[in-house]
Amino acid sequence: MKLGNTVFCLLLLGGLSTSCIREDLSDCFSTNTLLLSYKGDGETEIFGDKICRVEMYVFDAENRCVANGVLPPNEVEARAAKLPQLKPGDYRIVCLGNTHHTQVDNVASCDFSRITFADGGYFAGETVSGNDSLYYATTPFTVEPFTGREDDNKTRLVEFASSHYDVSVEVAGIPDAGMNAAAASMPTLEICGVSPCTDFENRACGEATDYLLETEYDGGSNLLTARTNIMRHTDHSQVGVCLRSPDGRTLLAEVNLAEFLAENPVIDCSRNEVLIPIRMEFVSGKVVVTVPEWYIEDVKPEF
Repeated sequence: MKLGNTVFCLLLLGGLSTSCIREDLSDCFSTNTLLLSYKGDGETEIFGDKICRVEMYVFDAENRCVANGVLPPNEVEARAAKLPQLKPGDYRIVCLGNTHHTQVDNVASCDFSRITFADGGYFAGETVSGNDSLYYATTPFTVEPFTGREDDNKTRLVEFASSHYDVSVEVAGIPDAGMNAAAASMPTLEICGVSPCTDFENRACGEATDYLLETEYDGGSNLLTARTNIMRHTDHSQVGVCLRSPDGRTLLAEVNLAEFLAENPVIDCSRNEVLIPIRMEFVSGKVVVTVPEWYIEDVKPEF
């Protein structure tokens, strides 16, 4: 279930239709603002560089979703999100960044472990190629009874964290590929055994599934490449990058993600901004798996 963006509008219209007068403040509301922040793995604000769209969900003390919607672009650009008019009480706010092709499910469950977000195609039963570059933030928020004083209005800093890993795959020396770049003759790349969803505690979840990656082939360098995002797994042992024959029936090569990360500690998955670069190269009938040279050269302390 995904609530419509009209919820914020309805709350606003409801507030405008009430009378806020000095003798009776029961129909008056404070103005509350979230200051949106994302600094990645450094000290510099990079919210605007990484996040361009934000969905906000407001839950009451019983974890019922009382409002949700996509923030106006001007609020995202200013990093200042206005909360809807809320009655006094305790709330929890959840914000999701970059939900361009992402849908949210089970909003009405009142259970943050059951409320999940994933690619819309996954919920539709389709094979998908990956996820948006997703970010997540949450904060408790208490709305006090309106008194008419300036300190009724609150501003709360909300810090985002990453909900995705960026994955780059390149395959060199493909057997029998030659210079033919026709899609039908190219091997296929999959990421197998990934968790397709993330819950409202920012934990990867869902029944393991396979992503069929969108690939490009450079005939000049005989290089097949793909770039995608996956959810932030805590267990990489069941995740594999699979190269298959063009018809998908024959497994040509497979890289276990847990083993690859253990062999290449230069890739630090504890960071917010993580790129997992994998290079497969066919050499004398064998597949050599490495981290691409361009990644080693580009690694910086503040990636």
